Amino acid sequence: MKKQKHQEHILVCLSSSPSNPRVIKTAAKMAKVFNAVFTALFIETARSKTLSKENQKRLQQNTAFAKHCGAKVVTISGDDIAYQVSNYAKTSGVTKIVLGRSGYRANRFFTPPNFVDKIIEYTPEVDIYVIPDKVQKLYLGQNPVKEKIFSFNIKDSLDSALILCGATIISGLFYKLGISESNIVMVYIFGVMLIAYFTESKIYSLVSSILAVLIFNFFFTKPNMTLLSIDNSYQITFLIMFLVGFFISSITKKIKFDAKQSYLKAYRTEVMLEMSQMLQQAQNTEEIKQATTAQLKKLLDCDVSLYSPQDAELENKEISYPIKNNDTIFAIAVINKKEISEFEKSLLIAMLREASMAFEKAQILESKNELLIKHKQEELRSTLLRAISHDLRSPLTGISGNAELLLNNAKLLQEEKKQDIFEDIYDDSIWLLNLVENLLSITRFDKGEIRIHKESESISDVIEETLSHLGRKKENFNIVPIIDDENLYAKMDARLISQVIFNLVDNAMKYSPQKSTITIKAKANGRDIEVSVCDEGAGIPEKEKNNIFDMFYTVKNTVADGRRGLGLGLALCKSIINAHGGEITVKNNTPAGSIFSFKLEGDFYE
Repeated sequence: MKKQKHQEHILVCLSSSPSNPRVIKTAAKMAKVFNAVFTALFIETARSKTLSKENQKRLQQNTAFAKHCGAKVVTISGDDIAYQVSNYAKTSGVTKIVLGRSGYRANRFFTPPNFVDKIIEYTPEVDIYVIPDKVQKLYLGQNPVKEKIFSFNIKDSLDSALILCGATIISGLFYKLGISESNIVMVYIFGVMLIAYFTESKIYSLVSSILAVLIFNFFFTKPNMTLLSIDNSYQITFLIMFLVGFFISSITKKIKFDAKQSYLKAYRTEVMLEMSQMLQQAQNTEEIKQATTAQLKKLLDCDVSLYSPQDAELENKEISYPIKNNDTIFAIAVINKKEISEFEKSLLIAMLREASMAFEKAQILESKNELLIKHKQEELRSTLLRAISHDLRSPLTGISGNAELLLNNAKLLQEEKKQDIFEDIYDDSIWLLNLVENLLSITRFDKGEIRIHKESESISDVIEETLSHLGRKKENFNIVPIIDDENLYAKMDARLISQVIFNLVDNAMKYSPQKSTITIKAKANGRDIEVSVCDEGAGIPEKEKNNIFDMFYTVKNTVADGRRGLGLGLALCKSIINAHGGEITVKNNTPAGSIFSFKLEGDFYE
């Protein structure tokens, strides 16, 4: 059985060196030849932020060139560059490392091993390719502006002086109590360590180490109050005291820096995790924009704005990054910050990539919803056409048949028979008129074309006006309006509420036996006016009450006049009442029938 061959993975280091593009180009060619994964690695150290503007610009150019060559750019942080490179190579399965190298050679006895030698030592299992460079020194991103070692500030100077004074006072107490000199030396070393922790510049560690030795010599060695010492062995004590103090202060500085870096890593990880959670919970593109802006502000500690790709304000913006997928730019992130470190830039790009995925997901969901709406509209249109073609056939056939009968046999028909035919034509035409009116109204509500104009109207006047439009059919029923107070007023659109009452009463007549009573009640209910239409029909089964207000839904009860509607009347009633901020309900009447009720905002004169 053949052993499976692992895919080659080539790693190149990014730096601000002028020769770095040559190294990147060589690594890119190797990746193409070996058909390998190609990664460009940048190590951000404490001194990366002190790079000169020229080197920062060159580093950006080298990074862009690596991306152009097809490399995946990765940024990690750490002070020991060789260790970080080798550690990444081991964890990422790197098989070949391509490095640049100056003419510098390590001397085994007088100089430490150089970067290339360390890499070879740390990763003996990885192939190392060194590209010679006789002109340019090896940069590796560490060609900084000359660091201000001798920088002073008043606060750090006062802190250092106070700590040394405190150490001297404590040492004086120890000296009077007869405590040994070795313990006094430890007090001063502890003081030097505190100074290193509370100050920023390295000069304070160096100066405090020297001053600690001098103060100890001046106050606590014989002869006192002088820098001279009788015992020559003190010279060794002073030297060791200085070296130990300076060494401990240096370690303290490094621990302080590492703690700061760890905090930054934890903070940045938390920011990215929060962003991921916020994007998952976002319901639309506006919430995605808000989450992305807020988390980028946290990451970069500066103002961040998101613009649409067509926004004219982008012309004057210097630092901007697109939020995009392969085909679409969703937004442009504008960063109000002059400089962004490579490590911050890599995190920024990762967060923007996550935001683009959220935008894409929202776009797909929006398209899906649009398709669902279109599907529902098509389904509604099909249902409507089927219903119209079926339910309009009976009245139209009746009207045309009766009209034909009158045209051909008018002279042969008795006046009483003619009157019956006229009444049938009238009833069918009124039924068609009401159906078309409901159909037009529900369509306008569905498109959002109807605007509610509320005014204070008398309930009794609206009910009286509605009853006058019921037509000839109302003569077959006992319709009784019961209004508790003639001065009941409600805030409503009178025309629409009249249509609601008309539909409810017409519905009651349709499903109730002739000569039965239909009651229209109006009363005050708290701050509302409650209107109810009660009939004595067959009632509505409990299982159908939840669906009775759905469009095109009709109950299976026997219709008194033989005409079954499209199921639009109650759906229209619900839409009108909801638009008024109310609610329409149905319940059983006693001993038989149904009660439809709705509430409107009352207008009471106090």
